[in-house]
Amino acid sequence: MRIAFLAPCVFFVSGVAAAAAGADPATWRPWLEPFIGQEVSSPQRRPSAPAPTQAWRERWMRGPAGAPWTELTLELIVKYQQNPLRAARILSLVHAAMHDAVVLAARDGASPRAREAAIHLAAGGTLAHLYPQESKGRLEGLGYSNATLLAAAVSLGEDDWSRAVRAAQRSVAAAIARSRADGAGRQWSVERRPPDAPGKWRASPPINIYNPAEPRAGDWRTWALKDGAELQPPPPVPYDSELFWKEVDEVLRVARALTPGQRAIAERWNLDHGSVTPAGVWNRIALDLVRGLDSDQAARVMAAMNAALMDAFVSCWNVKYKWWTERPVTVIRGKFDPNFLPVLVTPPFPSYISGHATASSAAATTLAGFFPGEADALQARAQEAAESRLLGGIHYRSDNEEGLKLGRRIGERVLQRALGPST
Repeated sequence: MRIAFLAPCVFFVSGVAAAAAGADPATWRPWLEPFIGQEVSSPQRRPSAPAPTQAWRERWMRGPAGAPWTELTLELIVKYQQNPLRAARILSLVHAAMHDAVVLAARDGASPRAREAAIHLAAGGTLAHLYPQESKGRLEGLGYSNATLLAAAVSLGEDDWSRAVRAAQRSVAAAIARSRADGAGRQWSVERRPPDAPGKWRASPPINIYNPAEPRAGDWRTWALKDGAELQPPPPVPYDSELFWKEVDEVLRVARALTPGQRAIAERWNLDHGSVTPAGVWNRIALDLVRGLDSDQAARVMAAMNAALMDAFVSCWNVKYKWWTERPVTVIRGKFDPNFLPVLVTPPFPSYISGHATASSAAATTLAGFFPGEADALQARAQEAAESRLLGGIHYRSDNEEGLKLGRRIGERVLQRALGPST
């Protein structure tokens, strides 16, 4: 059953009431603060456009204006085989740009249709910057052509068109500025790796990559948190403790008794580069929920959820490279079974905490704030995503449980940021 968006109303987040700003997007807080500047240039007159075709209407005018852009972004993530962190970063920037184009256009007095044109322009311009490998002008031109076709289809006036262009220009410029300042281009030196020691992460078979993946991601700029270290789980289970070996034994027992159904769960959530990644799965879940919303409200939901996903990955990676905990496969091969391999390939970075658990819980919590009637189903999805990593043999139970807890805290913080008063 479709759940209607609740606005205006009060959402209760961990017992604290966070009042939604209401249905007027002019009152919403932009995500790209403090990068939003003044008007970039004088908007050109609205060009003439041919009558939109039925095929164009079927793709670009059914449902919220931002939905086809989400799907296109996922196609590009798969095409360029981006890892889960890079995918979440891209998705958060694109959705922040679309959201802020709506907000800025509304503050300028733009009509709802003009705000949809601004969404097209903002998405195309932002993706053009984020994917310079694409044919020159393709993505930006796609946004422009969609905006002009929409304007022609709804007879958008010149003033309204100018408001859409101004908002999109400012939003795209802010997204580009943030992308250049979010720390995602920082390099890592192997000298920062801690000395080898029992319980410390080391290269895992079968790929045995010595240098871990994205070791600086924990320092990337966050959206709702002060930084990736602001919210911290407790320390990991101490190496060589009774509880540690109990968790190791559980991974081994589960792996040896894996049922076809459990294997299917593990493989369903096995979403490395070359797939839409976990962030893509949650974007598709969210798209199904927002189909019945108008473009403004859908942009708000999608931007908040993608901010939560990004903050969750940054926070998770901050924890991973704080503790550098060893993966189950190397512990088990060293003490119990030298030939052990889990059903999933162990990814090349430390174990504690689980990225799937943290990101999925953050996304589920955020979406549940907008769709409270779907809260149980969303949390069940997050629980399955976490459990899949134990079933796959690549995480301990505490990695998943603490990831879920941290993700919920991040989702709550994002809701407070998204639904709180504009600054």
